[in-house]
Amino acid sequence: MSMRIRLRRLLVRTRQTIETVEFTAVTFLHGPVGTGKSTVARLIDYCFGGELERTPAIQKEFVAAELVVELGGRECIIERAANDTQSVRVTWQVKDGSESMNAPLDAQSAPIFGDDVFGLSDLLFHLCGITPIKVRKNRRDPDAKLVRLSFRDIWVYCYLDQTHLDSSFFRLREPFRERKSQDAMRFFTGLHSDRYNMLEQELAQVTDEQRVKRESVGQIRTFMARFELGSEIEMSGQVSDARRELNAARQRKDVLEQRREVDTHPTDDLRQRLRQMGSELEGMEEAIADAKVGLEQQRALRAELITAKTKAQRAEHAGQVLQGVNYKRCPQCGTDISIRPHDDAHCHLCGSDQQPGSMDPMDTEALRRDLNERIDQIGDALNRRGAEILRMERYLEREKSRKLELDRQLQEELARYDSSFVESIRDVERAIATLVERIRSLEHLRQMPAAITALEEEAGSLQGKIDGLRSSLQAERGRLEAADANVAALKDAFKRMLLAVRFPGVVDSDEVVIDTRNWEPYVQHGDQIWGFWDTGSGGKKTLFNVCYALALHMIAVSRGLPVPTVLVIDSPTKNISELENPALIRDLYVQAYQLAGLADGAVQLLLIDSNMVLPTEELDGFTERRMAGEESAPALIPYYNGP
Repeated sequence: MSMRIRLRRLLVRTRQTIETVEFTAVTFLHGPVGTGKSTVARLIDYCFGGELERTPAIQKEFVAAELVVELGGRECIIERAANDTQSVRVTWQVKDGSESMNAPLDAQSAPIFGDDVFGLSDLLFHLCGITPIKVRKNRRDPDAKLVRLSFRDIWVYCYLDQTHLDSSFFRLREPFRERKSQDAMRFFTGLHSDRYNMLEQELAQVTDEQRVKRESVGQIRTFMARFELGSEIEMSGQVSDARRELNAARQRKDVLEQRREVDTHPTDDLRQRLRQMGSELEGMEEAIADAKVGLEQQRALRAELITAKTKAQRAEHAGQVLQGVNYKRCPQCGTDISIRPHDDAHCHLCGSDQQPGSMDPMDTEALRRDLNERIDQIGDALNRRGAEILRMERYLEREKSRKLELDRQLQEELARYDSSFVESIRDVERAIATLVERIRSLEHLRQMPAAITALEEEAGSLQGKIDGLRSSLQAERGRLEAADANVAALKDAFKRMLLAVRFPGVVDSDEVVIDTRNWEPYVQHGDQIWGFWDTGSGGKKTLFNVCYALALHMIAVSRGLPVPTVLVIDSPTKNISELENPALIRDLYVQAYQLAGLADGAVQLLLIDSNMVLPTEELDGFTERRMAGEESAPALIPYYNGP
């Protein structure tokens, strides 16, 4: 199952303007250096939890970024300000409206949403409908804690940043990053055996548990037969006989109580206390009801604030789109108004006084932060009020129990007030106490046959779990075989990609080898084997990595692997001369465009390069944007002229 991600637009809030970058199936950003092309990719990565390179322009002018993205078929808005170092604001659609929360970059000890979302990484997987695998924190320790694979670990195969494009995916000189990238490849291809080992261990544990339960049943039955405790039915009959005797004794007690002459003095203090407790309980119930009404009102207010925030963002975007539109006909009736006399101080359409432009970006950012803080404050208030209601309800239950106990005490004191009555029913109460104790003992003994039956049922139910685990093991064996097929397909696709771009030194008779112990790809040329670190020049290293990423995304589409359906390549021709290698560059982009054309644009491409290379054939959803620092092709921050 693929991990569907679609970039829609990026809003960059600066100190003076709000810039928008729209994304389509294939978006090509091109132009000279220093115009913000790479910053677009870095801001996307920043919204997904990455670190932002603090260029002079970013340090001086950047305020916040807002990424509109489709995750698993639902529209989401990811917001991150320049000084947000701990969390990212995520807003997404739900069935009855929208949900919004601050997702921490680092996983928390307690869930922040649902039962299994502990941070931004888990939230992104959750919204995409994907469950990541668990990997050992320390692979050399078989008892090491299992932790979830992070979204950042798989994102490196979807964002080929300019800085590290000529260094290996696997960061072989960085052991920690090396293990993370290898775990990501196991996740993509399905070649991870930790689940198989866990299933085997669980099967052994359940089988042992079933054996122990069945042996225990046999030993307990032998014990009961030795002491003639009887079956569960026989013991139930003894309990029924004792209960009949107990009921008869209680009836005799009731008769004695009815016959006695009632001369009861009221216990005024206890009655007064009970009346006071009744009033307090009634007031407490009313207070709980009022608190619940206030809780619902606060929930409605939070939902309205989230909706208002989303509407304000859409209105702001619409205002940017329609700003500066000069109507020549009335949009309501179609009347020609182009010849109507007008001046700059009044609206040409309705004649009203011109209003100032859109809100200053800093004010807009302040309003957004205020709304976010208000949403969080109301959320905290909801948690506190909910906890207070729960405390009040627990206190109410305790007080009700106390009142019931006092009611019972009052009745007993009234019934036993006459000392002569105590003497007359002493024998009856002694008989009742004896029967109660006998029934209690029989009830305890009767639980033994029931416990044996339950133990037998548990042992039988474990058989279904054992069968399920065995089926899962068989499926896991089959899945590992399918993973081998995925690895073979990746090797074939990588070789085809190297041949298609005419990678220097690669011929059709060569073989591609991928060692699944470290996931480093090699090219076997006769007796000679070479890999990424043996390619030599930085240009060949860059080409090697780009071809590997294209091959991975191609087989992900054809075989349904859980690879995010977006690929960002910043400067794929880094260290490759367009004058010296025009055919190589052209062939590389042909392969990229072929990937974009697979399965109706299953993979979204964002390409960034100095010079644009157009598709050789018509490609649906292809758009280009030149960023040259000119009026017709502005830079990302048009007014900035610094370093």
